[in-house]
Amino acid sequence: MASPIDRDALERALTVVAEESFFTMVDPVPDSLPPAQDSCVAACVDFSGPLAGRMCCRMTRALAHDLTSAFTGHRPEDVAVDGPEVTDLAGEFVNMVCGRWLTDVAPRALFTLARPTVEPAPWPQARPMAVLNDQPIWLDVALDS
Repeated sequence: MASPIDRDALERALTVVAEESFFTMVDPVPDSLPPAQDSCVAACVDFSGPLAGRMCCRMTRALAHDLTSAFTGHRPEDVAVDGPEVTDLAGEFVNMVCGRWLTDVAPRALFTLARPTVEPAPWPQARPMAVLNDQPIWLDVALDS
């Protein structure tokens, strides 16, 4: 089994999901970031198996809206920024990234992923992992001890 919280494995999972399922390029974090916003969401999913823990993805509500539009094929103006489909899609996004990451670090293992939760969240103080559509995205994994 690969190192559980290998940043390269997390970046690979994020890139594969964003590019293959959401038609969105993953870019490195620029030196200057957009100003902090009040409208972030934290989408989290618990997983269990040979590794157990939680993966959380924080993103702006605007990025969640962009991802929803790209994934569903709807025009952005046809999707409400604060609509339930945007919230659901943020949860599905973290679910897909977590599944891809677990497949990378433990390719022969079986895992159970719980239903994702999505809640409003403050703008993180930490540096983002990457930028999608000029919007920062944070990805964190906490393993149970």
